[in-house]
Amino acid sequence: MESFDFHKQLRREILLSEKLRAYLLAIVSASAIVVLLILNLFFYKDIERHFANLEYVYIIQFIFLIFVIREIMVIRFITKRINTGDKIAESFRYINSIIEVSIPSFILLSISIFLGTTEVLISPAVFFYFIIIILSTLSLEFKISLTVGLTAAIEYLLLFLILKSQYMHSNNSIIYNSFVFHIGKASIFIISGIIAGFVAEQIKMKMIRVNKTLMERNKVINMFGQQISPRIVDYLIENDDKIKSERKYVCVMFLDIRRFTNFAESKEPEEIVKYQNDIFGFMIQIIQDHNGVINQFLGDGYMATFGAPISSENDSQNAVNASLKIIAELHKKNKNGEIPFTKIGIGLHSGYVVAGNVGTEIRKQYSLSGNTVILAARIEQLNKSYNSQLLISREVLENVELGDIKLKSHGSVDIKGREKPIEIFQIN
Repeated sequence: MESFDFHKQLRREILLSEKLRAYLLAIVSASAIVVLLILNLFFYKDIERHFANLEYVYIIQFIFLIFVIREIMVIRFITKRINTGDKIAESFRYINSIIEVSIPSFILLSISIFLGTTEVLISPAVFFYFIIIILSTLSLEFKISLTVGLTAAIEYLLLFLILKSQYMHSNNSIIYNSFVFHIGKASIFIISGIIAGFVAEQIKMKMIRVNKTLMERNKVINMFGQQISPRIVDYLIENDDKIKSERKYVCVMFLDIRRFTNFAESKEPEEIVKYQNDIFGFMIQIIQDHNGVINQFLGDGYMATFGAPISSENDSQNAVNASLKIIAELHKKNKNGEIPFTKIGIGLHSGYVVAGNVGTEIRKQYSLSGNTVILAARIEQLNKSYNSQLLISREVLENVELGDIKLKSHGSVDIKGREKPIEIFQIN
């Protein structure tokens, strides 16, 4: 569905580009009319010297006027298709481009007939081909730009052959009459069409790549809910969001809201949700700011990981810093009465886990497995016994710098489900 929507939008953008091209060609043609008018007013004698009859100038202006009217009709046609959402046949785009690039040929032929010479082939009017070739880039189609370049080259050479057979006697200069000279110019038209097509294709491919990146970013965000920081999203996109199960050294955080059950017992569901949003809102931001990921909400708390899916060198330090920031911010909100008085307990433990996606293509969840996760949860539960807010294991302590922060050791503590005791420290 996303792909369909994108291609539909791409087609609309192409039509808008075609419309813009028609606008610009209309403006160029109108400008040519104005320029001829100004030349006729201020350089009357020069114009009269080149044109035996000034009516020829008016005829050229009339040709440009017809071109302006034609482009206006094209603009109206494309606008109608955009508004109705109808497609425009590819054949129309090619035919329209060929007609546009044929206008300079018609103008050059008309001027040559008026002047009775081939000199027009080195006049500024030839550059009108390049304007149309350049604007063909807006078609966002390599083949159309190439067609424009080829058409310009073929028509220019045919024009030369026609004029040479008719007016070669008027000028014997090799520059005017050399077939090789004009083949060189025609080749430049073809090369210009190829370059314009290449640029058009690059623009279109860039649009497709941007769309693909956005789709991949959305896929990553959907995969993780709204749990991860933009930095981690960017990392996953750079790595094609391939999340393989792998052994990683991480720091796991468990956070629990004290007496949440008692609080929720007397509250309406809406009040509970608002309370959770108020509490978890700032905590989520702090976790993300410290490059952590919230893996799972537990109703009255959550589990967060620092170091998976990507590591930030010192994940234990990030976890401790995030915990202290959460405690400080919670204290501030309690003091200011922004939230109902709330106490929390945080447990941190560092160790190896197996991290990766668990599930099927229909439903996946980024999950961590291993004893480290279990120990972090057990450590958090010890806060109730010690009446503390933040407990960390020896493994965490060995990877952090606490500075002036006070630390209290609770010694080796037996943990449920673990044979060997684990050394616990309290950060006040």
